[in-house]
Amino acid sequence: MKQILLAAMLVLVPACFSCEVAALTQLQFLPAENLEDKQARVIVESVSEQMQILFDEQLPIKQKLTIQFGAEEGPLFDPGKVQILIPYQFITEVLKRFEGDNYQQTGVTAVEATQDALMHTLAHEYGHAFIYSNQVIVLGKEEDAVDSLATLLLLNSFDEGDEIALSAADLFALEDEDIDNFDDDHFWDEHSLDAQRYFATLCLIYGSDPEKNREIISKAQLEMERDSYCEEEYLRQAENWDRLKELYRIK
Repeated sequence: MKQILLAAMLVLVPACFSCEVAALTQLQFLPAENLEDKQARVIVESVSEQMQILFDEQLPIKQKLTIQFGAEEGPLFDPGKVQILIPYQFITEVLKRFEGDNYQQTGVTAVEATQDALMHTLAHEYGHAFIYSNQVIVLGKEEDAVDSLATLLLLNSFDEGDEIALSAADLFALEDEDIDNFDDDHFWDEHSLDAQRYFATLCLIYGSDPEKNREIISKAQLEMERDSYCEEEYLRQAENWDRLKELYRIK
């Protein structure tokens, strides 16, 4: 089980224990209808509570938020209902992707990788909720912004944050394999391409600890000096989100 490293959250705003209006995030589990859903719910329950604690302490929002597991749609943030929706089917699909890729050969089981990817997904969707509820100004694509926020939260909040983020990045790579040819719809999508999300996440992982994560940067990238870029990018993203969280923190 991944444990939150409260003492090691170097780039995150201190918990807002004195906030008067900080709303606690509520978890809602819909009934599991079949064996796959029941397995998905077990995976959800293994990480949901610690993510709930992380969100409430690090990114309190101004409205009550429900994270509903077992929803029909999603993963998504619904601003109209102030809900994050996570279908059990999504968890099952992620698990099957990792199983089909023989992910256990990396030393991480498919179930563990699914937990990791779910943590990143939850942090991503919560980022949308934080931006919407606290009216945070975001320049550029919001999807890219919350991808970065999710990765930073994992890297700086958990003792194995780089491994968690790496599993999430690998999911982007697996999803990218579904695309044989690109058309206009891919480029109009609000999300960056899965391959771009993969490399952007890898870059932040490397930049957070170049010595520990040196193997994830290829020789070609080193020759292009992407290693120094990623160190700078990690610091830039971390400092910028640190400023935003302080600026929009509930007083």
